[in-house]
Formats: sequence, structure tokens, C-alpha cells
Amino acid sequence: MLATEYQHLDTPCFEENVDRSYAILVDALAKKEQAEFEQGLAQITSRIKSDTIEQASTLIADTADTFVDAMVESAVRAQKEIQDWPETRIDKLLQALAERVNEHAEELARAAVRETQLGNVADKTAKNRFASLDVYRSLVGQIGQGRLSLDKRRKVTTLASPVGVVFGLVPATNPTSTFIFKVLICLKGRNAIILSPSQRASGVSNGLGELIQQVLREHGAPPQLVQWVQSKNSRTTAIAFMEHPKISFILATGGPAMVKAAYRSGTPAIGVGAGNAPVLICADANLKHTAASVVMSKSFDNGIVCCSEHNLVAVQSCVQAFKEALEKQGAAVLSEEERVAFLNVVVDPARNRLKPQVNGQLASELARQAGICRVYPIKLIVVPSEKVSEKNPMAVEKLAPILSLFTVADEQVGMRVCQELLAIDGLGHTAIIHTYNSTLIEAFTVRMPVSRILVNAPGTQGGIGMTSGLIPSLTLGCGTFGGTSTTDNVTYSHLLNIKRVAYYTPPGTLTLVGRMRSFLKRKLLPFHG
Repeated sequence: MLATEYQHLDTPCFEENVDRSYAILVDALAKKEQAEFEQGLAQITSRIKSDTIEQASTLIADTADTFVDAMVESAVRAQKEIQDWPETRIDKLLQALAERVNEHAEELARAAVRETQLGNVADKTAKNRFASLDVYRSLVGQIGQGRLSLDKRRKVTTLASPVGVVFGLVPATNPTSTFIFKVLICLKGRNAIILSPSQRASGVSNGLGELIQQVLREHGAPPQLVQWVQSKNSRTTAIAFMEHPKISFILATGGPAMVKAAYRSGTPAIGVGAGNAPVLICADANLKHTAASVVMSKSFDNGIVCCSEHNLVAVQSCVQAFKEALEKQGAAVLSEEERVAFLNVVVDPARNRLKPQVNGQLASELARQAGICRVYPIKLIVVPSEKVSEKNPMAVEKLAPILSLFTVADEQVGMRVCQELLAIDGLGHTAIIHTYNSTLIEAFTVRMPVSRILVNAPGTQGGIGMTSGLIPSLTLGCGTFGGTSTTDNVTYSHLLNIKRVAYYTPPGTLTLVGRMRSFLKRKLLPFHG
């Protein structure tokens, strides 16, 4: 196909370039001037290469534009077909999608681990079930279209309307759970979605996408409601989608570069930020519960969930007992000798950060590579640290079952250390405190520049709404703290345009009503009780 299209370009074709260049060469030979011959030969090579590269580049760009346009146009048509579906029909479709993914949860998890080499099957299966069934339960019965509320006194009615076509980035760390999550929240608002999976997970993404389109067909919905880039995706292609005039919104869950590209695109977007949650363990903490929460959370899917714990900050009076509690739960708290050996294995000296191949690997395997052994299976590696600095690879986000441990004199010093850690990495994301002192909880909440403050809860499960009252979500905003547009756990309501119908009220009417009610309340109060 490329060769055929190549022949129809308006610019001179390859053969014409050769003919023209050959004439130059013959002329030079006729004059028997060696220098001119060599110069002519150089011109031939340069012109052929230049013209061929230019034509190929143009063809590739044109093909990419056509590909992007076609997907977006089909998504626009599909969205219009369902924008007036009643709530019951949408909810039945969402239920069918959630149940189908749940049926294949383990199969998808195995495929994701095999392809990406990140995380583990058991926890990815749990994430798939959460992102399908639990997210569905949070959506069913909610209003995603039409009238939301009526304020009779103010004469204001609010109505929900779709945003249109959403473009969503899907990270390699959660290739299937984030995929189905974004599909469900988009369809609840009668939106279409085009997903851009990570190149590391193109195979499992294709399988999940086909599964979803099969369900759409079974329920009379156009399959083009959910599309995804099926070939090896490039950053250029993703940016072309982001900047397309008919893409209405971007859900950017991915690396910092792509999140920034989403905000630069000119299209409305919600992005996420890096995690690096500090955990303050106060003197009154239930250490058994705290240790169990930390190990369960940070070992979950081999530590790749962004809202998991990254830095333990323990008050000195309880730190020894806390270390013992961690070890009883399966963590390996390293000695100084082990710490040095471990860092030599997992840290890239050129970048002073964890080696990429460490991400999402089993703690037991990482420990084995460093010659670290315990009499129990190692679920988590805890690395004692002292310096709160960008130069400390243990003070930044760690997408692995690895935690730093800082010891502080008291809770006030601990809060300062937590702030300093967030300033290095993780602003706006999550912070955790283990205490039963309401004064400490309030002070911690005020001081932490984050969107989620978890109290006595595991970071991973609490942050995504699995073991907390937060909205179930796999896209966690970081607010202006972290350079994003919301502090929320993102859900379907972020993908709605809210219309407000306001009726005329004479100037001062509402204020007068309020004054009259206040006046009557004051006058009648003495006659009651």
C-alpha cells in the first residue's frame, strides 16, 4: 500500500530523480573532469536521499492524520447514538461490561503480567475485579444525563450533558484495570472513548478491547464507542489525538511527560501526578495494625500502585517495636550491611534512582539478588534512611515493594520530614498517618500539601477507595499542589458538562427572603420552649 501511494505523490517520483541525476553524471563524465564527476555523484546521492526521506515523512504524516481522523469521526458518530439512552439501559450495559471483565479477571491479569513483566497475577486479578464490579456499583443508579437537581427557592435547575469524545492514556502498570475503569466512567456519561495503551501492553489491551466491543454489540451499542490504538503506539500519535479538534477531553494517566503533553495540548484535561506517600507512625499508633496495613499495601501488585506507602516516618519511641511488627508481617528491615549491598544492586549509579528493571518485581527476588535472606518469605523490603534529599534514591517514588524508614524525635519533627519528602516528589498525591489522636490528625491534615490524607488505612487500598469511603477510582488527581486540575478521585461526574437553567428573579428578592426568614425566627423564638 505504501508503495502504491508513493507513486501518486505530486512531487517527482524516485525514477524521475534518478533520470535527472543520471544526466548530471553523464555530463560530468563527458568532460572527463574527475572533480566534477565526484561532485555530481554526491549530488545524486544527496538528492535521492533527501527527496525519498521527505516523501516518506510526508506519507507517514498523512497516513497518521487519516488514521486519527477516522477513529475520532467514528467515535463522534457512536457517541451521538447513545447520548439519549435512559439511565436503566446505560446501567444494564455497564453491568454487562463489568461482569464480563470480572469473568476474565484472572486471564487478563496473567496476560498483563506476562507481557509487561510488572506486578503479580493475584493482585492484578483483584484490581480487575475492583475496577469492574466495584466501580460499576459506584455508578449504578447515579444520574449521568438529564436533570440533576432543582432549587425551587433560587429557581435554578442543573442538567448533565456528555462532554463528547474522551481520549484516555493507559499506563503499563495497570493496563487492564485502568482500561475498563475509564470505559465505565465514560459510558456512564454517554461519552465515547479512544484509549492509548502503553506499548508494553498492546497485546493484552487488544484482547480486552475486543472483549468490550463484543459486549457493546450484544447490547445494541455501537462498538466504536470504545476504541483503542491497536498498533505499537507512538508519542506523536498520542499527541495527534490530544490536539484533534473533535477530542473533547483527555484523561491522562501515565508518565509525567505524557501528562504534561495533555495539558499543553489545548484540550481540557485531567492528569495525575507521581506518588511518594509519606507515612507518619505516631507514638500511640496500633503498631500491629500499622505494620499489617503497610505490608499489605506496599506489597500489593509488587508495589506499583502510586498511592501506596513510599516512606515510613516513625517516632523514635516506637520505632524498634514497629520494626519488629513489620518483620512479623513478612517485611525485611535491613541492617546497615544489608542496606549497602541492596542499594548496590537496585540503584542505577548514573541516575541515582532505582533501575527500571526493579519496578514491579517481587520483594523476595530483589532480596535474593542482593544476598538478603530471612527464615520467612520476604514480602517487603524496608531500607533505613537518614538524609531527606533528592540525592537519596530512597526518598523518591519507588514503584517496587521497597520502602524507606526515617526515624524522628517526635510527631512535629515527623510532620516536617513528611513535608520535605513531598517537596522532593509526590506533591498533591497522598499522605498517611497512624494515630488515634484527633489533634495530631487535624495538624497533619492542615500541613500536608496533598489531596488524600488517609488515617490508619493502607495506602493502596485506601487511596483507590477499596478500604475507605473515597470514590472508587484508578485516576487520582493531585490538585494544584501537584500541577493537575482536580484533587478528586476521578469518576463519571468529571466527564459531564453541567448546564444550569436560571429563571428571572427581581433584584434583591433572594436576599430579602433570607432577611425575612431571619427576622421571623428572631421574633418567634421567645414563644418556643
